[in-house]
Amino acid sequence: PDENLSVIAGLRGDWYNARDKFRLTPRVTLKYSPAEQIVLRANAGRGLRYSCPVTDNIGAMSTGKSFGGDPLGHTLEDAWIAGGSATWYLPIGDGKSSYLSLDYFRTRFNCQVLTDYAADRIEFYESRDRAYTNTFQADFTAEPVKRLTLTATFRYTDAKATYAGQGLVERPMTSRYKGVLNVQYSTNLNKWIFDFTASVNGPCRLYGFMEGGYSPVYPLLYAQVTHRMKGLDIYLGGENLTNFTQKNPIIDAGDPWSDRFDASCIWGPLTGIRIYAGIRITMWKKI
Repeated sequence: PDENLSVIAGLRGDWYNARDKFRLTPRVTLKYSPAEQIVLRANAGRGLRYSCPVTDNIGAMSTGKSFGGDPLGHTLEDAWIAGGSATWYLPIGDGKSSYLSLDYFRTRFNCQVLTDYAADRIEFYESRDRAYTNTFQADFTAEPVKRLTLTATFRYTDAKATYAGQGLVERPMTSRYKGVLNVQYSTNLNKWIFDFTASVNGPCRLYGFMEGGYSPVYPLLYAQVTHRMKGLDIYLGGENLTNFTQKNPIIDAGDPWSDRFDASCIWGPLTGIRIYAGIRITMWKKI
């Protein structure tokens, strides 16, 4: 309608088969800028996909549990997604690379295939009961002084589904929140680059046969220093500097043929501190 507002709408139709028949997938995207420094976006639409439980849950193959339901079926999953974001470009530094962005999206599932872990069995079944995911995210990026960049991200996830015999419960093995802070500084002409990343990982609900009920909150730290020369970069870094690891990640490891054996229930890092170093060679030819 004008230079500050744009709208894109689409409608797609697909014939799937005699069972699922004809389905429409509409979608709409709006973008509005009430001021030069502010951008508002809204999105809504429908998503359809055929599930393949085995490939969608390939980690479940590393278990001694038996499988129930229809692990080789192809259910047409159906979901509606709606949400939006607001971005504000901040008068920090040059004013072009500094911004604050807030996002919210909600996914409502009309039909989906659930993977239900029990003590000795994994069930795959179609569910048309209540299920949804709310996702909130905030992003902040700024360059307060020249060659110093700060980036912070925080995401909160509220994911629930209706499991047989449990009702509407929090989805297992889905982290509630995660925060990341990255600081990068480079000297003149990028001769030296210092990069530091810290993250905090929120709890997730564990399967009923696991101990603890919820995973703990844990931090992770990463750091890297790079020295750049003509055609050659030398770097030194470290991962998981907090040395946090998931204890005893393999359930019943001493008896891999039992129905309790499970190596798929991973919610945290498996390796501790890791130090690395290397060189990067760049070759070019002037034309």
